[in-house]
Amino acid sequence: MLNFKFNRHLKLILCTCLMSCLPFAIGCSYIFSSIILSKLKEPTSTIKIDTEDSSWIASFPILVCPIGLLIVGIITDKLGRRKALQFGYIPIIISWLVLTYANSLKAIMIGRIMQGISLGSGTCVYLYLAEVCPTEYRPLYFSVVTIFVGMGMVAVSVMSLFIDWQTISLILFVVCTVNCASLFLVPETPMWLRTHGRSQEADAAEAWLCMEPETVPASAVAPVSGMTVNGDDHLCSEDGTTATGKPTNAAYWTLFASPTVWKPALITMLFFICQQGSGFYVLVFYSVDVLHDCRVQWDGVTVTAFLSLSRVIGSVVYTMLHHVRRKTLVVVSSGGMALSLATIIVYMRMYKDVASPPYGMVLVFAFITYVFFGLLAMLPLPWAICGEVFPMAVKGVVLIIVFYYVCNGWNRTSFWIRVNVFSHKSLPCICVDIWN
Repeated sequence: MLNFKFNRHLKLILCTCLMSCLPFAIGCSYIFSSIILSKLKEPTSTIKIDTEDSSWIASFPILVCPIGLLIVGIITDKLGRRKALQFGYIPIIISWLVLTYANSLKAIMIGRIMQGISLGSGTCVYLYLAEVCPTEYRPLYFSVVTIFVGMGMVAVSVMSLFIDWQTISLILFVVCTVNCASLFLVPETPMWLRTHGRSQEADAAEAWLCMEPETVPASAVAPVSGMTVNGDDHLCSEDGTTATGKPTNAAYWTLFASPTVWKPALITMLFFICQQGSGFYVLVFYSVDVLHDCRVQWDGVTVTAFLSLSRVIGSVVYTMLHHVRRKTLVVVSSGGMALSLATIIVYMRMYKDVASPPYGMVLVFAFITYVFFGLLAMLPLPWAICGEVFPMAVKGVVLIIVFYYVCNGWNRTSFWIRVNVFSHKSLPCICVDIWN
């Protein structure tokens, strides 16, 4: 029995690491905007950009993200979690190849647009893990995904200190290509296979994952006769109809009006609004600019590397605290972020007229703690709960709605504010302006 559990966790670790390679690449694309902007602004750069070009380079991935979300969401529900994840690799592989040979601003824009199509694919990882991991260990495996995102940011930050951005793009092209091919080593989730009438493949997947029969959700074993876990009362039986005898399509669209769909959607949407409102992604995409606007006296690229390292450390701590109640983690995380931002605002307020502000280490430390506390809950938890609270049959489509109307809507608004109102001032600078 002990050996059986060991083998199962070994398989889950393999699946988690292989699946998390796409979040690793997404983490690389997050921080890549700050790195490439700092390099393009150097006098020796052959590609010249202005302030508006900088905003387009950093914001394009978020602006075009819904295109990829729409396609990936449909594939997630119709063709499976693993295939959706493999599809998500295609645009980002193309993007790194384009950036490798980019010799103009137009080519860089095209590469960044292709990266944006892949950003939403990371949700497939949480869906996959939510369906194959034991409930008691699910937060632990979810946290590994967050660590991989941070590792991607650290990898790009460190590489940028020694090699140029085009060589970094080539390395990431090779890494993403290998990772995409490696996904053929893992099976589709047994739950998804059963809901699509592929019982023999589901049995084989369960055997490969060393899943005990009692760990398979009841809603995925036989035709459903009533309200089941996560509201999956409209799952398909093997004859192509629902448990109530209604046509599959009718049951599918009726499910969206169920309280088991709109209530979790409302909760996760509010959670995402708080996440986006924290300003974390503004710091990620514009880290060098934010640090410069806040008059951080250290080199922006170096501090960005420290921020990425802080993200990894925060992810590791989050992993160690997987047994702690999530509400407690959210309170600690949001409180720490608020305190860190307050420190930054007060510091800038006190020394706004000073040419060379003293105690510069305080500002650097505040940014590092801000990132650390963000990784304790506010960053990873909204993504994690999306894979747990929605009915099986509509997870992909509902995630499109939540991500599009909250994340993309907020980032479009913040992008417009940065370009047209505050002229690329960072979030702490905006807060100081409002305070004044």
